[in-house]
Amino acid sequence: MSNAPVLLTGESGTGKELVAELIHTASQRSDKQFVSVNCAALSPSLMESELFGHERGAFTDAHTQRIGRFEQAAGGTLMLDEVSEIPIHSQAKLLRVLETNRFERVGSSRTVQYDVRIISASNKDLLSEIDQGNFRLDLYHRLNVVRLKIPPLRQRPEDLPVLAMHFLRQYAAENPLKLTGFSKDALQTMADYHWPGNVRELKNVIHRACILAEQTLITRDHLDIDVWSSQSPCSASNLPESWLQTELAEIEKQVITAALNKYGNQRVVAEKLGVSPRTLSNKIRLYREDNTERRSA
Repeated sequence: MSNAPVLLTGESGTGKELVAELIHTASQRSDKQFVSVNCAALSPSLMESELFGHERGAFTDAHTQRIGRFEQAAGGTLMLDEVSEIPIHSQAKLLRVLETNRFERVGSSRTVQYDVRIISASNKDLLSEIDQGNFRLDLYHRLNVVRLKIPPLRQRPEDLPVLAMHFLRQYAAENPLKLTGFSKDALQTMADYHWPGNVRELKNVIHRACILAEQTLITRDHLDIDVWSSQSPCSASNLPESWLQTELAEIEKQVITAALNKYGNQRVVAEKLGVSPRTLSNKIRLYREDNTERRSA
């Protein structure tokens, strides 16, 4: 069984957990457990207890013995998602565990031997985190044996139909109709969209469409994608010549769209463009209403 650690990097929502599951399924460990833990969601004070378990009475709320994630994944794969969020003081113990393949539950002196493959994931630049003193260099080297960078969804349009059908099959049961696929306009809309939220956004869009669909094929209207935000991003500092022949309001719309595509956060965009959040929100609402009217025309 391969025990080489894998480090997955990429933007938030690119589907790193899906990739981790595929790696597990394709490995010789596929008949054992795949366990995923979101390190950012764990309380720093309970991090070691969650990963390695604890004995009854180890601390105030430890009323029973707890088996940690390493033991839960015995013989299989453990995914440490958002590994950059592990507190620096817990990273030293994690490194020792990875190097020795042994650990002790919190409150116990008995050593537990484990056989688990580690897949870690981060949407942060770990080298930058190291420079800032937030992540250990030795732990980075221990995790970074096999590294896979997951491109954002907008850079891999060929994956869209496959992922869309995967999520459709996952959520089709939530609609009494027998959903069979997507219309041509739905596929075109998905291909044109920028997907700032990546695979996570696609999953949510398909989930909503499966609930709303009133026919066997999901159409563009069921996707409920904001067409204005699917335009290709452009640089506000390098205006195309054609813009000189365009109305000022349309130029403003394209600049706002480009900024939203780049930063993905209305508060940040408002600061960058020097307008109030309310003004920006009102303009976005008007763009959406305009697109809705054009679609129904």
